[in-house]
Amino acid sequence: MKIHVLALVVALSLAGCAAKVVSSSERSVVVNAHPRDAAEAQVLADQQCSQHGRKARLVRLPQGDRSFLFDCER
Repeated sequence: MKIHVLALVVALSLAGCAAKVVSSSERSVVVNAHPRDAAEAQVLADQQCSQHGRKARLVRLPQGDRSFLFDCER
């Protein structure tokens, strides 16, 4: 039983750490992610920008928060 509870706690704590898009437009994307997950943030931003025929370019790393800012460029 203790193992099942521990597995559930670990799974729930990891679920809260996943990178996610919090804002997206034709020209920019904001992704919340842990700083060590920059590659995952880039993939999410590229997916959003590609919907508008653009590629994501990182313009700001997280500074005291978890917000990566990307510009969508042609």
